[in-house]
Amino acid sequence: MKTKKLFNICLNLIIMILLFSSSSAFSQKSPENKPSKIDIKGYVLDETTGEPLVNATVLIKNTSLGAVTNKRGYFVILDAPDVRCMLKASYIGFNSREIAFAPAPENQQEITIRLKSSAIQTKEVTVTADDNYKTWKTAESVGQITLSPASLSHLPNLGEKDIFRSLQLMPGISSLNDGSSGLYIRGGTPDQNLILLDGITVYHVDHFFGFFSAFNSDAVKDIQVYKGGYEAKFGGRLSSVVDLTGKTGSVKKFQLSLGANLLSANGIAEIPLWGKGSILLSLRRSYADIVNSGFYDKIYGFLTGGESQNTQNSSGRMNSFNQMETQLNPNFYFYDLNAKLSYNLTGRDFVSLSFYNGKDYLDKSQDAQQVNVRFGQNSSTSSSRTVSDITDWGNLGSSLKWTRQWTDRLFSEMTMSYSHYFSKNAIDNNFDFNVVDSVAAFAPPSTNFIQDNGINDLTFRHDNSFLLASDHKLEFGLWYSNISTNYKYTVNDTLSIVNRSQTGSTVSAYMQDKWNVSSPLELTYGLRAEYFNPTEKVYLEPRASLQYKVNDFIKLKGAWGKYYQFINRIASENILDGSRDFWLISGKDLLPGSAVHYILGTELETSDYLFSIEGYYKNLDNILEFTQRIVRSNQSRLLRKDNYVTNFFQGTGVARGLEFLVQKKFGALTGWASYTLGKVEYTFPEFDLGKPFPATQDKTHEVKLVGSYETGSWNFSSSWVFSTGMPYTAPEGQYFITLLDGTKMSYIHVSNKNSFRLPDYHRLDLSASYKFQNHTLNGEFGLSVFNLYNRKNIWYKKYDLNVTPIQVTNVTMLGITPTLFIKLNF
Repeated sequence: MKTKKLFNICLNLIIMILLFSSSSAFSQKSPENKPSKIDIKGYVLDETTGEPLVNATVLIKNTSLGAVTNKRGYFVILDAPDVRCMLKASYIGFNSREIAFAPAPENQQEITIRLKSSAIQTKEVTVTADDNYKTWKTAESVGQITLSPASLSHLPNLGEKDIFRSLQLMPGISSLNDGSSGLYIRGGTPDQNLILLDGITVYHVDHFFGFFSAFNSDAVKDIQVYKGGYEAKFGGRLSSVVDLTGKTGSVKKFQLSLGANLLSANGIAEIPLWGKGSILLSLRRSYADIVNSGFYDKIYGFLTGGESQNTQNSSGRMNSFNQMETQLNPNFYFYDLNAKLSYNLTGRDFVSLSFYNGKDYLDKSQDAQQVNVRFGQNSSTSSSRTVSDITDWGNLGSSLKWTRQWTDRLFSEMTMSYSHYFSKNAIDNNFDFNVVDSVAAFAPPSTNFIQDNGINDLTFRHDNSFLLASDHKLEFGLWYSNISTNYKYTVNDTLSIVNRSQTGSTVSAYMQDKWNVSSPLELTYGLRAEYFNPTEKVYLEPRASLQYKVNDFIKLKGAWGKYYQFINRIASENILDGSRDFWLISGKDLLPGSAVHYILGTELETSDYLFSIEGYYKNLDNILEFTQRIVRSNQSRLLRKDNYVTNFFQGTGVARGLEFLVQKKFGALTGWASYTLGKVEYTFPEFDLGKPFPATQDKTHEVKLVGSYETGSWNFSSSWVFSTGMPYTAPEGQYFITLLDGTKMSYIHVSNKNSFRLPDYHRLDLSASYKFQNHTLNGEFGLSVFNLYNRKNIWYKKYDLNVTPIQVTNVTMLGITPTLFIKLNF
């Protein structure tokens, strides 16, 4: 019955939009005495490799008529004047090009426009001078950014040309710390971002403890980021969408690229298939488990904390125990593999098979060391402690995609994808006591914790785009996803804190119309309807956005939309040792999250500058958190041995902010400056008597200054980032409670949620790179310096209350860190 209801809703929506759009289109037909119209159609390709360029722009010069290429690089400009004209094609990271178009019968066939990458040096003048966008640009849609992976090496980096770290320099996109490549977009968390790679949903997007993103930028062709208010064709997340399109590889000749830096090496091979397709293979692997470079040791010390050994006294329930710091010595490796087979079956049919696999292995074990272990309130004993702490996590995914250009106006894309995510953490603390007091009330001397989380996601998508008229573009489609999750959290092999496995299916349908109401006004409106079988409910998600061009330079933008999320990464609060987050599917007990976006902004853009102001407001509901802390408003939890099972909490939240941007696009010196004023507050009825508290990702102020200077084959760039300190929760003491069965357990008394803040954060990064080319090969090498003035930014505090003196690790972020890289293309 629910599926039938969803079908009826979607059918009525389709009929309504088609009738409205058709009536609008036919009512605006040109009178017979007006000049005849034609359709200009064709492809935009990479001149060097023959790859189609996605989201390239083709305009008729001196008019407002134009089109954007689809996933096959195909474009259609409807109802163009039947006269001779100049077409201008442009794509981020490529040199623009102009070609003459004459409306003769032989020119009614599809045309091909080939663009040359701006990264390739040439003495020939075959392109226009309008190459204003070199790294990224704002798109026509509200909150959308287009990024060029080929230009990321121009930005300061940490040894890796990194997609997500580069995105963190964009306005409205943040990170929590130097050790995270996760994207916190307009107050959202990384799990609220839909990350797609060739249609594969990627659930964990980082390597090296979160230090680098899990995508090799050399294997990615196009990046589209939707910061909010995104259209009905995307669903399943509350915050944003990052849509990555992988390279298809050269269809002309075999190409090989090799690269290395102080942490990892990578290679990419492109194998043409008879001029109709290609095979792309990309492999990247760290080698710190084989050779420990100084760069590795630097990051190593940062991630394991404690640059200075500080002894301080505590107060309150800590009973004046001393605190001391300690250090860890982890070992790790990571790798990722991309493979893609692409083939043109016919002139209108194209198939591709993509594969992705990435994995990390982390060993944070500690050799035996002498410690004093607490026995109750006022006694302790000496012990030798050995810690085994091993974590591995990763993604495995594949997708099969078929696209067909049915007619000049109708394009379809069918995708079947599978994604698997796994994460396992096993910690074993072994104490070898010199003296044992069997009657003392204390936590077990030897403890172990095992957390095992997995996701299996099978998704089918059928997306369509139909150009009903020059002022109406319809998009409609169906999605089906079957997702299963499992999470096990066991203590001491016998106490099962969480053991939850669940499977859920989502059936979705959407339709939207992009309507050019008049020359200055464009309206996009639509509806997404989703049936989620664990809750047996249909969720309606209306979306709408508009753009109004005041004149050739000033534009107003706005968007509104409803969004639901049916799978969530639960924040497992552990104030002693960071967090151990895990994924669970929603259900009747853990309700799906929801959000409503409100966005309004304006921008002034010339050929040289872009000025933008954009405000956002998001209402969030059913935010999930898991914690083992004592909840003051419900002391009955203390008397239950299974209290952990009930420690899932749901709350609400508000994220709001203002973004200011100034971008310089012309000349040898380009760059941008942005400032974000934001606030993110959560409210959980069970926490602190229901009082609002700042979310962990809350940043009141954030400033980013990025500049790039090109001279000849050299590129020099810099970035400076400032933000207010992050909020955190601190322990105030430890005490012991006797349960009804006589068991004694240790509990930690903590401060109000996120009631403390770390100091302000800021750093300066510099980089220089040089491109070279001869008859046999070309490439690039460079130097990057991270945190040039060696700012000691604080990441977090780590507490160990099991020993005396109490161990406190103040984890500082990276100091000054130089890195080198080289890339060779054969």
